[in-house]
Amino acid sequence: MVYRNIKLVDFNLDDRRYRFTMNPADRRLLRSVKEVGVLQPVVIVSRHSRPVLVDGWRRVEAALTCGLEELPALEVATTNDDLAVFLLAFFGNYGQRTFSLAEKSLAVRKFYEFRLQAVDLIERILPLLELPPERRMLDLMLEVSVLEKRFLEIMHRRDWKPVTAELWLDFSPAERTWLYPLLERLTHNQQREVIENFHSLQKKIGRSLAELAREGELAGLIDRLLKGESGAADCLLTAIRQANSPLLSRINKAIGEEIKRLNLRGVTLDYDRSLEKPTLCLTLEAGELKELRQTVKSLSGSLGSGGWHRLFELLHYEGE
Repeated sequence: MVYRNIKLVDFNLDDRRYRFTMNPADRRLLRSVKEVGVLQPVVIVSRHSRPVLVDGWRRVEAALTCGLEELPALEVATTNDDLAVFLLAFFGNYGQRTFSLAEKSLAVRKFYEFRLQAVDLIERILPLLELPPERRMLDLMLEVSVLEKRFLEIMHRRDWKPVTAELWLDFSPAERTWLYPLLERLTHNQQREVIENFHSLQKKIGRSLAELAREGELAGLIDRLLKGESGAADCLLTAIRQANSPLLSRINKAIGEEIKRLNLRGVTLDYDRSLEKPTLCLTLEAGELKELRQTVKSLSGSLGSGGWHRLFELLHYEGE
């Protein structure tokens, strides 16, 4: 590689053939670049006589925002084909952080378009991305990669798992468009639950999501959620669970009542509402050591209560 300074106006930033990461330049990077400039060179390759970015998109975005005119770059030999260059982009980011599902899908798509064989994608790339080395997973990643940008962005921000993406792809394009405004107002766990329950309910009843959403209680709750009303998301999830599985809804309600009866201070209890994972997650809140000791003492004292026993019975409920 050859080191040199490149003027930002010379970059062909419309050519994104090597980009698969989705994080924008954050506040800390912007502050750093504003104070001392870009210290770590970006990686470029010349294509059609113009520099094309291989690695360093966030640094370039920060440099543009901060008004820099040029930045240091390492130039890859132009004789390298696109697959060899993309390997540099991929491994340049690989050791820095875990990729989101959306980014993994885009990386797989790039390797596929740069002619990496399917067997290599399955046996070499999918394990690197912590995905099962199966043809089915390769096909899923390729399907995800061509979704609309807004869908990829929400997958990225909320860190979706493959099972949620698979259900999402089972919805029609019109149903995805209808669901999107709802998902924007939900947390990661709420998004997963809404998708899973709507998918199950649709299969069970055999009607479109839009038809289901016009009926009774769901219509009002969806309207409240879209208006941004506090608590509307939890109410909607409860209603969907009830419609989809009355028994599961009753168990969740019973669990909520038991948690309320325990009356724990400084302790938050959470669990998987689908009951697929029958465990409790306890979060302790304390501002100082004395408060933490009191919280732990209170929690320990409550363990003799029959409420805990009933909680675990409900979590492990298997039906009649």
